[in-house]
Amino acid sequence: MVDNTRALEFEINPVRLKYLLDLYRLSKADFLNLLNRDKKRKQLSSEIVDLLLKGGKVKVPILNRIDQVFNEGVTWYISQRPLPDRKKSSIFFRKESFNSGLNLESRKLINDYEELKFEIQTLCNYINFDSKKELADYKLSDDPKKAAKDLREKFDAAEKKLIERKIITKAANDKDRDYLRNLIRCMEEFKIFVFEFTEAPRKKEKTVFNGFFMAPNIIVIKRQQKYFRREIFTLVHELAHYLLNFEEVDENIEENVEGFSKVELWCNTFTYYFLLGFQGDDFEKLEKASAENQFHREQIQRIHDKTRLSHSALYTRLWLEKKLSRGDYTRILSDIKESIRKKELEEKLAGEEKKRMLEEQGKEVIGFLPKPIESNLFKELVKINYFEGNINENRLREYLKIKPDKPLEEAIY
Repeated sequence: MVDNTRALEFEINPVRLKYLLDLYRLSKADFLNLLNRDKKRKQLSSEIVDLLLKGGKVKVPILNRIDQVFNEGVTWYISQRPLPDRKKSSIFFRKESFNSGLNLESRKLINDYEELKFEIQTLCNYINFDSKKELADYKLSDDPKKAAKDLREKFDAAEKKLIERKIITKAANDKDRDYLRNLIRCMEEFKIFVFEFTEAPRKKEKTVFNGFFMAPNIIVIKRQQKYFRREIFTLVHELAHYLLNFEEVDENIEENVEGFSKVELWCNTFTYYFLLGFQGDDFEKLEKASAENQFHREQIQRIHDKTRLSHSALYTRLWLEKKLSRGDYTRILSDIKESIRKKELEEKLAGEEKKRMLEEQGKEVIGFLPKPIESNLFKELVKINYFEGNINENRLREYLKIKPDKPLEEAIY
C-alpha cells in the first residue's frame, strides 16, 4: 500500500523553529548536522535549513527528521499558536550559563521536566493544593553552617514522624540507597517535588549533569548506580539551591570546587554540614592533615562510616578549611579515583565472565534498567486528580508510567 502522506507538504512556523534553536543553543550548522546524523539517509543541504527558518513548505519526511531531533511531535512545528514568554517557559532563557557543559540530550531532558513543572502547577490548581514554600528563605549573607544545622533538625523531626507513621524505616549505616529514599520522602513533607531519573548504560548520548533545581520546587537527580553518596550529596546541594531560590544545573559538585561562585560555595558548605550532622565536633578537632599523621585516614574513615559523606567530599572539606595542602589534596583525590576505577573494572570483568558462563550453559542473559525512586508527592497529586475527574485514565497511566496491560487497581491502591 502506498503511503500518500509522504507527498503532503506543510508550512513550517519559523518562529517556533527559531525558538528551539535558541532553547538548545544550536547554530544553523549544528541543526544541519543533527538532521544529517543518520549517514544512511540522503544528506540535506544548508539551503534546506534556510528554507525552514524562512517558513517554507516541506514534506512529511523532513518534518519527521526535524522531530527526531527535538521530539515535540510533528504538529508542533507547523502550529500557529503563540509561544509563552521565554523566561517563564524555560530555565535556558532565565540563565545564560550553568555548572555543567550541557549537551543536547541534557537540555532536552531538562526541558521535559520544565514542561512537567507546568503540568504539576495545573494539577495543584485543580485541587487547590497549596504548594507554597514551607522552609525559610536564605540569603548568601546567612551562615550556611547554621542553616545546615537548622534544616537538619527539621528533617530529623520529619523523618521521625514518617517512621512513626510507618511510611519509611530507619536506614542502616551501610544502606545509602535507603537513606536517599528517606531523604526524598522528607523533602516531600516540605512540598518539594524530587525526581530521580535513570539512564541506560548503552545509550549513545548521555546526560552530563548530576542534578538540578528548577524554581519554584522541582529537584531532579541522576541515578549514580552504586555511588549513592554522590547522589545524596547532589540532592542536598540542590536543596541548598532551593533554599536560596537560585536555579542551577550541577555536574561535579563534590570535589574540585576551586573557582566556584559564592552561591556554589554556600551550597557546598551547607551540604557538607547537613550531612556531617552530629559528627561536626570530630571533624573540627582535626589538625592539618599531612604525611606525618597519615592524613587522618582513620578519623576520616570513622566519620565516613557514621555519615553519608564520601571520602572525596571529606577531603575536599579539609582542603577548603585549609587543613590540607593543594598538592596533597590532588594526590588523595587521584588515589580515590584510581581505587574506584579498579573496582569498576573488576566488577565489569566479573560481569562479563558471568555472562559468558550463562551463554555457555545456553541460558538467556537478561539486562535490566534500575527502577528510579518514585515521587510519592507527585503520585498522590495525580491520583487525587484522577479520583476527582480532572484527568482521565490514559493521562493517569502516562503520568505514573503504568503499562496498558497492567490492571489500574494494582497500580493506584
